[in-house]
Amino acid sequence: MHWLVLLLALSHYRIVSAAPSITEILFALGAGDQVVGDTAYCNYPEAAKRKPKIGGYATPNIELILALNPDLVFVNDSRPNVVEALRQTRRIEVISLHPDSVYGIYQSIQTIAAKLGIPDRGERLVQSIDNEIHQTTDSSNRTPKPKVLFVVGRTPGTVAGLVVVGQGSYLSEVIDLAGGINVAADAGVQYPRFSFEEVIHRDPDIILDMGHDHIVTESEKRAVKGLWQRYSFLRAVRYDAVFPISGEYFVTPGPRVGQAVRELRKIFSR
Repeated sequence: MHWLVLLLALSHYRIVSAAPSITEILFALGAGDQVVGDTAYCNYPEAAKRKPKIGGYATPNIELILALNPDLVFVNDSRPNVVEALRQTRRIEVISLHPDSVYGIYQSIQTIAAKLGIPDRGERLVQSIDNEIHQTTDSSNRTPKPKVLFVVGRTPGTVAGLVVVGQGSYLSEVIDLAGGINVAADAGVQYPRFSFEEVIHRDPDIILDMGHDHIVTESEKRAVKGLWQRYSFLRAVRYDAVFPISGEYFVTPGPRVGQAVRELRKIFSR
């Protein structure tokens, strides 16, 4: 019996990851060497960029996956068509995960770790993330909590066509954990469209703007802040509380969720 347990613990798979969040979990567990393919959007850590690509997150190519000859594929359960197509091949074990919240991240870590025979690593990773998330800081105890608008999309070069973080989303949870109040939490969908009139009505204390793909350089950040400067009647603009956001961990629910919470705490504590 002991030899069977040892054999399972040493199991080495040929793994395909069909989501960036899953790829990050695999590498964080020390299983990156077992990954034989991932998506075109899997760019963290650096080694993930060098893995053979199976297509996009929303449009993985089944033929490319099969060509890699995997025996295990991890898929986000928001892609049921991919799960079904792979299972129909009867050649691959497919495990569906839901890392779209902090609880979902923890569950996904534990599921993957158990499958790979490294449950202790999974427990340690979950504990490490949880400790980082729940570190007590002055900002998390701030009263009153700041009202926050998190912009994730807009018409380039303008503050029109806004898409913001709404109810039940991963980023809304991150705002809450960091000690803020999401002003769009009452929206009926996770990422609602917002008119500028709605922004005026809600008048947030802080605006986080991740409204286009690349906000990396200081000049790009200044350009984003400049878009809002003409609207000084907004509280966030008046008090210089518009923050361009660019961290990938804001769009990929995974082991770096603690970094996302920590970055927002620093903003909220200013």
